[in-house]
Amino acid sequence: MNITQPRLRLLSILSVALLVVGCAAYYVFSHSGAPADEGFGAGELNEGGIEDIGALAPPEVEKRLNYLIQDTGETLRSLARVSEAQLSLAVETTETGDGQPLQYESLFVPFTSAQLKAALASVQGLRFTQRLYADGSEVRLDTESLDSLWKRAATPDEPTAEQYLPQRLRFRDGSEQTFADLKASPKVEADDTFASDDAFELSVNKPLASVGLTVVYRSYPAFRKVVLDKDHPNVTLDDGQSFRLTALGNDSASVRLSTPKMSTLVVQGLDDAGRALYSNGHNSWAFPSDGDIAALHDYYNALLQTKGDLKQLKTSQAVQQQLERLGEALAAQAGPLKNTELDYQFEATPQRIVIHVLDPMEDNTIAFTQVDNVLAGQTRYIALDRSAERYGFIDQAGQWLIKPRWVQVQDSLMADAYTLFSEEKSSDPESGGRALRSQFAYFPAGSNKLVDLPFEYITEALSNSLLLVERETNGPYGLYDARNHRFVLPMKFVNPTVTDNVFIARLGTRTDLMEGLYGAYSLDGKIILPTQFSGIEHSDGLLYASSADRSRQDVFDLAGKRINPQGYNVIGRFVGQQPLLVQDTKSSKFAFIDRQGERLAIKLPYDEVEPFSNGMAVVGRDGSYGAIDLAGRLQVPLDYQQINAFQTRYAAAIRAGGGTSLVLISQDSKVIKELGSYTSMKVPENSNDARYYVRDPNNSDEYLVYDADGNFVQND
Repeated sequence: MNITQPRLRLLSILSVALLVVGCAAYYVFSHSGAPADEGFGAGELNEGGIEDIGALAPPEVEKRLNYLIQDTGETLRSLARVSEAQLSLAVETTETGDGQPLQYESLFVPFTSAQLKAALASVQGLRFTQRLYADGSEVRLDTESLDSLWKRAATPDEPTAEQYLPQRLRFRDGSEQTFADLKASPKVEADDTFASDDAFELSVNKPLASVGLTVVYRSYPAFRKVVLDKDHPNVTLDDGQSFRLTALGNDSASVRLSTPKMSTLVVQGLDDAGRALYSNGHNSWAFPSDGDIAALHDYYNALLQTKGDLKQLKTSQAVQQQLERLGEALAAQAGPLKNTELDYQFEATPQRIVIHVLDPMEDNTIAFTQVDNVLAGQTRYIALDRSAERYGFIDQAGQWLIKPRWVQVQDSLMADAYTLFSEEKSSDPESGGRALRSQFAYFPAGSNKLVDLPFEYITEALSNSLLLVERETNGPYGLYDARNHRFVLPMKFVNPTVTDNVFIARLGTRTDLMEGLYGAYSLDGKIILPTQFSGIEHSDGLLYASSADRSRQDVFDLAGKRINPQGYNVIGRFVGQQPLLVQDTKSSKFAFIDRQGERLAIKLPYDEVEPFSNGMAVVGRDGSYGAIDLAGRLQVPLDYQQINAFQTRYAAAIRAGGGTSLVLISQDSKVIKELGSYTSMKVPENSNDARYYVRDPNNSDEYLVYDADGNFVQND
């Protein structure tokens, strides 16, 4: 929370003090020598201030002085009726809260003016967008890169109000002019500024290259940071500022401050981890210092003296001038500091209170000499004729190359290519008889004539100017060479994926129909695998392909060479340096192979074998299960009725005859932890993200969740 303390006349400050006396009994003040009641009757008073005394008749001048004397005297008497209380830190230890997760605010870390100026000077890459019309253009700044800096220059409750002033405009055709010469509206003054999210209009439609920009902003020249906690509740600075923590506990804190009258305060409550707790609100009260009260006494006496000098002052104007001089002297005498009391409510009791006292804001400017157009230089640009509501193309000088005729024109990922939208008749009654038709077209080099392209969408831009393109919604895909304007792969594929320079897709004309088989191609159009597979997956530089009848799976390298031996079916995937499990399709015997397809000398006298997971493979014989390591050694004996895939350290298993009682075992068969009767599991291979759900022994309707290492995660 931040509190701004504006400059006020002393009488206004002291009138607030009367509210303090009534609303917060624990803040009280004393001052000796309070005046007695003046005893003026209602007919002797003329209520008001000093600003219009010069216009009053002499009898009313005296009545106004009587009112000022009585008002000031009553303020002093109110202050004298209370005595100075002795303040000490009150610490509450009561724990509160409903157990809900706490909210936090952003930790306030301010920039001084010098720091902000240095940070702004290092900013690069400011940009803008420009919309071109037949009769002018609109420019919108992209200042997102400055947002984090403005946030550091502001307070949590009051963002900065930076303004932007365009200066020198540089166009794509090489010309330059000032914004003042080209502003679109005569109502806009040359020195008018714009907010970052505002657009400004120009009277010309020439494409801009860059803009010179002046930014006007306000910032804090300096600040003081003070930290208060129960062990250090009082801080006094060398310039007289004082800070006192008067209460802490019960999700709240109270602070008494004496700070400069023009300063801004930012107060945050931090937890033991240094996070700023969310504040549910705060109250604040201002009250006078001893110097303020002494100045008010002098002002009271000066008012009495002025009343006694009425005959010498002669005119009401002279009286007003005399009182204005007294007011100025009073303000100077009152001193620079103001006393404030703050009560904050938080979502939890803070461990410490951090207070930033920010000096009064100052005005600053910074110049960005070159803010660039987002759109790079082109031969032609999209422009809108606002009267006809149609789009066309203009050159760098703003002249029409193709007159407006399209309802919409959109840029694309392909240079000099556009999607053009035209209206056409429609038989659909809900469309009002009109519909939009889109066409993809491009400008050949050196030409201003559009040429239609045989596709409608660019799905993805690939390397070497290759584009994955689609003819229509749910239609076929192909690979298109945008540089040479030719197809690398024709538009006869659907469900494509492109990874690591491999194009995998199936033959077909519609993505919503199951037709054709999958093949794999290099991005230069060469066949890696022919279109004869029910599915192909690219993983870690290898291709895993399922036969058309899904009866077998093989693994191939990116040259299309099969790695698994002839007659062996692939089970699982190569992961890291772990071997791949294969099975003889005739004998059903298992084997492990390396990445070159060589069978490893691992004996597998088992009727069940699982792929390796984190260096261990589960094996089984006659319904009993164990696990082998990468050398084929049986590290976990066949003593279990179930073993799940090993995680980084442990596997979940059920002992023979153990029912549903789940235990965690290590890679050397040690029981690490008994989890209990499981209900379900999520056990990914080659991971450490397993989750085990077991029944709560204290509540059969609940279950407990454990992670892969047996740590309790949550009730569910």
